[in-house]
Order: sequence, then C-alpha cells, then structure tokens
Amino acid sequence: MIKSLASSLLSFLVVLCSTFTVIAQDSDFEKGQIIIQLENGHNGIEFARNFETEHQIAVKAVKTLSITANIYELTFENENLDLKSAISKAYDNEFIIHAQTNHFITSRETIPTDTLFSQQWFHKNTGQTGGSSDADIDTPDAWDITTGGLTTHNDTIVVCIIEGAGVDISHVDLVDNIWKNYAEIPNDGLDNDNNGYIDDYNGWNVSTQTDAVGSGSHGTRVAGMVGAKGNNITGVSGVNWDVKMMIIKGQVASNESSVIAAYDYPLTMRKKYNESFGQEGAFVVVTNASWGIDNGDPANAPIWCAMYDTLGTYGILNVAATTNNNINIDINGDLPTACPSEYLIGVTMTNSQDIRAGSGYGPIHVDLAAPGSSVHLPIPGNFYSSTSGTSFASPCVAGAIALAYSSPCTDFISYSKYDPAGAALQMKNYMLSSVDVISVLDGEVGTSGRLNVKNAIDSLIANCNINACDSPYSLHIENLSDTATTLYWSGFSTDYLVYIQEGASAWIEVPISNLDSLHFDTLVPCTNYSIQVKGICGLDTSDFSFPLNFKTDGCCDNPNLVLNYSAIDTIQISWADVLYGTEYDIRFRKEGDLSWIDTYTDTVSPVFFTGLDTCTNYEFQIKTLCTDSTQGFSNSYLFSTKGCGACYEEDYCAVSGANAASEWIDKVVMNGYTSETGSNNGWYQSENILVGFVPGQTYQAVVEPGYSNFEFTERISLWIDLDHNGVFDASDKLIDDVSTNSQLNENITIPLTATLGVTKMRIGMSALSNPPACPTSNFFGEYEDYCIYIGADAGIESTDVQVDIYPNPTSTQFKIAANVQFNSITAISLDGKTTVVLNAKEKTIDVSNWKPGIYFIRLNTDQGTIHKKLIVQ
Repeated sequence: MIKSLASSLLSFLVVLCSTFTVIAQDSDFEKGQIIIQLENGHNGIEFARNFETEHQIAVKAVKTLSITANIYELTFENENLDLKSAISKAYDNEFIIHAQTNHFITSRETIPTDTLFSQQWFHKNTGQTGGSSDADIDTPDAWDITTGGLTTHNDTIVVCIIEGAGVDISHVDLVDNIWKNYAEIPNDGLDNDNNGYIDDYNGWNVSTQTDAVGSGSHGTRVAGMVGAKGNNITGVSGVNWDVKMMIIKGQVASNESSVIAAYDYPLTMRKKYNESFGQEGAFVVVTNASWGIDNGDPANAPIWCAMYDTLGTYGILNVAATTNNNINIDINGDLPTACPSEYLIGVTMTNSQDIRAGSGYGPIHVDLAAPGSSVHLPIPGNFYSSTSGTSFASPCVAGAIALAYSSPCTDFISYSKYDPAGAALQMKNYMLSSVDVISVLDGEVGTSGRLNVKNAIDSLIANCNINACDSPYSLHIENLSDTATTLYWSGFSTDYLVYIQEGASAWIEVPISNLDSLHFDTLVPCTNYSIQVKGICGLDTSDFSFPLNFKTDGCCDNPNLVLNYSAIDTIQISWADVLYGTEYDIRFRKEGDLSWIDTYTDTVSPVFFTGLDTCTNYEFQIKTLCTDSTQGFSNSYLFSTKGCGACYEEDYCAVSGANAASEWIDKVVMNGYTSETGSNNGWYQSENILVGFVPGQTYQAVVEPGYSNFEFTERISLWIDLDHNGVFDASDKLIDDVSTNSQLNENITIPLTATLGVTKMRIGMSALSNPPACPTSNFFGEYEDYCIYIGADAGIESTDVQVDIYPNPTSTQFKIAANVQFNSITAISLDGKTTVVLNAKEKTIDVSNWKPGIYFIRLNTDQGTIHKKLIVQ
C-alpha cells in the first residue's frame, strides 16, 4: 500500500455516530472534554492548573489515558464550552504535543445473515457455499508449516483484541486460547507485576478498571476469527489454532478516550517485555480494531493516530476494519483506517467470490482485502453463526500476522528482539507483498489483492537466513563503568564465541563455555565498543548475533546542575562529579542579560551565589576540565530566587473529600474584583492575584454559594496566610464559620502586622459542619484558593497583554508585535537542548542559522511570562 513513513504527530479522525452518515458532524464528540498529549516530564494535573490560571476555564477532572504516551482526558466544568477555542488555548502551552476533542466511536459490523453455514469457506474455498474455488487465504497450506502458539525463541505470541462489549472468554472454542496475566494474582487488590494495573488477570476493562472482559457477541466473533481453537473436534477453527488473545474491553464509553486507554494496556505489556528481555509483560505482536468512525478526518484526531506510531515503536502492528459503507475513504475519510501511521494496516472485506462486499475502499488508506462476508464464527453461549462485516476481515489479517510470527525462522525473531519496530514493518511488508492479486480489487486497495497467509509465511521463510546453528540474541550489558561491564545474551548453544571491538581496532575473539554472560574489567574509559556473539554447535557455528554498541564512562562531560536551595537573595546549586573531572567552572547572569555577572573557577559542589535580586531568574552554565581534555560551557540552566510570594513558593495543605455536586462557591467579590468560577469538583485553585489589600484597612468580602437544585444552609470561613509561613494558623482566620443560605457579606480587616507581599487566601464552604483549613474527610461543599497581594500600594492593574510572532513558520526571520515591553526573550528548542537568549530590544529576529525544528519563544514582561511556539523550516 502507498503510505509514506509518517510522523507520530499526525492526527486523529473525526467519527460519526451513524453508520450510514456520509458527512462528518462536528457534534459527534463528548461535550466538555478534550484529549491532550504532553511532552514527557509533564503531567495532566500540572497542565490543568496552568490552563485554569491562564484562561479562567475550570477543569472538573483529569484522567490519565496512557502513562507511556503521556495522554490525558480533561473534563471541563462547563459542558457547553467552545472546545475549538479550548483546544486553541491548549496549544499555547509550551509542553503540548496534541490536543483534540473526544469523538464517539461506532462498531464495525453489519447485521448477520439468516443462514447458518457449516463450512468456513475462507480457509479453503471449493465453491461449497456458491463461491469461487480458491477464493480463500490458504490457511490449510499454512498450517502444514505452523499452527501458531510460540516463536522459535519460545515466546508466547499474543494478539490484543479491543472490543466495546468484550468477548465470551468461557466459550468452549475460545477458552484455551485466552491470554492470562499469570504474573498477577487475581482479586487480591494489588498490582503484583507492577504494570500500573490492579488485578488484570483476564485482561482489562477500561471502563470499570477491572479484568471483567466478557461477553459481547461482536467480540466473540472477532476472537473466533483470530484464534478459535483448532484441531479440537469442536466448532470452528480460527486463523491461529494456538495463539493467545489478550482481551481489552475498550469502548464502553464510546469515545476516543476509552480507545486510547485501551491501547495503553498492550503498549505497557509489550514495553515491559522488551525492557525485561522477555521476563515480564507480554509479547504482543498485533492489535485488532473492528470498530471506528465513519467519515472521520485524521486532522481532527492526532492523538489517536499517533498512538499507532507509539505502539509500532515497541514492535506492535495494528490492524483496523474500514467502514461497511461502499465509499472511498481516501475521499470521505475514516477512522482509524485513514490514520497515516506506517504501523497500521487498513482492511476491507471480500465475499466467497473474491469480490469486495459493499465495504469501504481506497488505494491510499485501505491496504488489502480479507474474507468477511458470510463467515462462520463462534457466538456467546457455545454457539456458532454466520456473520458479515469488515469487523471479521480485520481479525483475519491480525490472526495471520500472529501465525507468521510462529514461522520456523529464528533469524526473524532475533531481529524482532533487536529492532522491534523494524521487524513489525518487515512483517507488514510480508503480509502486503504476498496477497493474491484480484483484478476487481485493482484501484480499490493499495495492494490490489486479498490476504494469503500461506504466501506471507513463504515470503518470510524465503527471506530467512536459515542456519542449523541458531544465532544468539538479546545481547545487553549491566553495571557499565569506565573500565568494566558485564555482557549477557540468550541462545540455543552451550558454547559461544564472543567478539569485542574497541573503537575501529581489530575484533578480539573470546571463547565461552557453559555460560551466557561475560565480565569485562579492562576496558578503556570514554571509548566506543561493539560486541557480537556466535553460537557453537559441534563443528558448526552460527551467524553473528545482532551487534551491541556502547560507550564506557570516563568522558569529560558537563554534569547536570541541580537547584538545592533558594532564598530571596541566594541560590545554591550542586552537581554530581564527572569521573575524570579535575576542575569545574561556573558562570551566571540574569536571564536576558548579554554579559555574564561572574565566573567561578575551580569550584566544587555545592556553590552558594549570594547578593542576588529578589524574585529573579538567573542563568547558570558549567564547564568541566579533565586531565587530558576539556569541555566548553554547558547549555543554560534557569533558577529563580525567592521573594515572588508565599502563594507561589509555599506548599499549602490540600483539600480532600469535597462533594460539590449539589452546592459550591459560585462567586467571590473583594475590593472591586470578582471571580465567578461555578462548581470545580470541590477545590478551585488559582495562581492569579485576585486582589490587593493595604495593612490596617477593612474590606467587604462577598461569597455567593451556587446550587444545583435546593438552597442549603452553608458555613463559610476565610483564611489569609498573614505571616507567609505556608500554614493557615488560627490567627489567619478572618471569617469564622458564618452560616448563610444566600450571599455572605462580611468585613475583613488586614492587620498592621501582616507580612507584605503575595500570599494565599483560602475560602472554605461546608454544608453540615464548620469548614476546617485543611479538610481530610468527606463533606458537602467546596473550597477556593487565590493569591492576594498585601502592601502599601495594593492596586492590582488589569492589562490586556497582546503578543504575536510572524511569519510562522519561517526560515529567515520573524517579527514580534506586542503592546508591552519585554525584559527578556529566550528561544528553547523542542528537545530542550538548545537555548538562545535574544536581544529584548529587537523586534525582528534573525533565524537563518538556526536548525530547523520547533522552538518555544519565552517572552518575559512586567505583566508575566508569555510563551509562543515558532516553527523554523
């Protein structure tokens, strides 16, 4: 199929709820929700707090969809929020990768036919159902070679089936082929295998967060196509006789969030398998999606589509059924089959006459066809039925991929351990390049053909480097230092030849007997090494293993700087000594300055920097000197002095146990400033400065409750951390448990002894008891936290800051248009490795010598810091 290798940043498709709707509707997504993907090192809670602060849009809940891919679902308090605008605002965050709405999903199946068939024509078609002879996938011929189950390395091959209503895992023809997580103890309430899932013994249900994965009719038929038990004198046979099927009940919520959460499970398990060299996790080789969104546009769904690239990186191919509507999806769109990932295979269905059976087509996004019309498969309750749909063509391909992984080719499985992503793409090529070309499919699917599993296995074996003495695999090292490390490998021999190369010098051979490891203790520091291993089989030797490359410690690198301590005029930083470092030089300056304030030479960790300005960012760089070499100064590290205010610098106690379903703090008015927040899931936290107070003055505080139905009597308290110690003491309580069922109007007086600066104010509202400063038990009501300023000149100005950078993208220069002055301008590359401090006075910036890529432009003003994203081509 013609699909170019695509970036994982490309997008998701919009999905229609109706199977027969031709034009995608913008309303077919969850109200009040978006899905975001963040850069590693940042989380959804952090994003939500910043988003609320910057845009005054309340986030009701944050749900993790994928830890590995760093994807989250955000639910807003206002379910009628303009999500297009919210997504646009989300992209203002410098750590965002993708943002999108949470589209609804529809199942990919047609109504089953009325006639039961006793034969599975798609395995071996003799015309028994009125079809064309040999219009099948030649599984009986493939079964002469393998019937599935294990790889040549004895890995248990796993197919992940994601289904909305699950699978009848007790079906007599499926039960022996259902995957179990034997590293988990069922129902003990613990995550025994430390994979992030509790009691996931039978698979996973993303809705209930349990392993209750049964027992849908649609999913049972899908599983039957993949792996109904073969050769057991019972029912039917799947494409795979002995494969293990991992069941994920994934679409109960009928939206993209549930889909992403479902894909995260096989991703997590295969990642564990790779990283543990097969000791943990599961060898998941393919997922199946017999569902999707008709007429979906990938441009509106980048995170879903990017998930396939992430899965592929760890070695998982993904098969998806296209629409059951007779439309060209290259023109009309479809999810997920129009996603641009190279690790996705789009499938349409054919009937017993090798004709496309009224399903979707498109030579760009539909890769191949497979039998799916009037196929005989299991249904719940130990019964069988004839059924039709692309839903069953897709698992036919998924089952074939898993069957091919059990081919007698150790060379390919070794490759899958060395380069999981490369092996997945190679397997895809075997499937697509070995189809039976059908003239009526020319121009309809990318390969012009229908699946032939025997041809695919033959193609794999033909490209296999077969040697009676199999090569070792899974080479890896542990405990690497400057002069030593230990090498480990797996293999099929008892004796081996280990070859090690230092830099570009000659290879050295080391014979090993009755061991699968070798310790090296005479390595050269800061040197590149390559290692390969051969197996010895009597008088024969295997081919070389795939190589292992590494570099010893001892390079004269610059260490990472760490902030140990910060005060209003002092910063202390430290670093871990480099093994061969003899001297460290450090220089620093205010962020945005062109000249360095000072350079500390031949200093040791830690270092105090004193006499600094309050609440100011400083830029630090370090240089390492070694006995035989030196480094230039490192990239910049930014650390700040304290003094910005207790509200930003103290760790205040949390609020827990709030139930704001019936009552909440709706509005706060103080000294002419108003905050209307509505219900915020029990705790609203703002880092904006709401209001300014002058010591010794009295102000009216207005707190207005909101109700979903009936008005209740509420008890309201207010605290201000007057001494800035990060604790709401008894003396900080300025409104003491006042009862009201309407608007509260109380005066507060700021003591003359109050510490000046920015501190935190907390308002607590509870229905049945006096609100404590730090609630820990369940209650009805809500809390709200604000930053406030105490000082002699306490006016808080509201300035509408407007900044634009253009042209964007650019390859030569960009300009800055703004209604404010800048204190500093900094450009940071997407990977964080390049930091450029720009002239804050310049409004035109030259980028002609910058490397192409994405940069975050950080503009520091008196009103705050603004971030803009710039693309340099």
